Amino acid sequence: METCSLYLTATSIVLGLISAASWLRASVIKVSHEKAMKNREKEAGKRGESPNYASVSLDGWDMSATFSAQSKWNAAGAFFAASSILLQAIAQILENV
Repeated sequence: METCSLYLTATSIVLGLISAASWLRASVIKVSHEKAMKNREKEAGKRGESPNYASVSLDGWDMSATFSAQSKWNAAGAFFAASSILLQAIAQILENV
């Protein structure tokens, strides 16, 4: 049981670090207007539609695409944090059994 608990704790630490890195990435990620337009053209091409070029830019960064990218990184951070906490809770239970 101690070995299993040790592995769970080590995995929990790794997941916690991945979570922190994901949230750090979410805090600094920015999507350029040019990259956002290329992505919109690519996605519209997959659907066989014409791309929607409407956007809001601030200092060369596409706001909508930046918010979307930040949202994805925040979701990843939350997932890894929850996984880390779950593994730590299981490790604590196994230590007390």
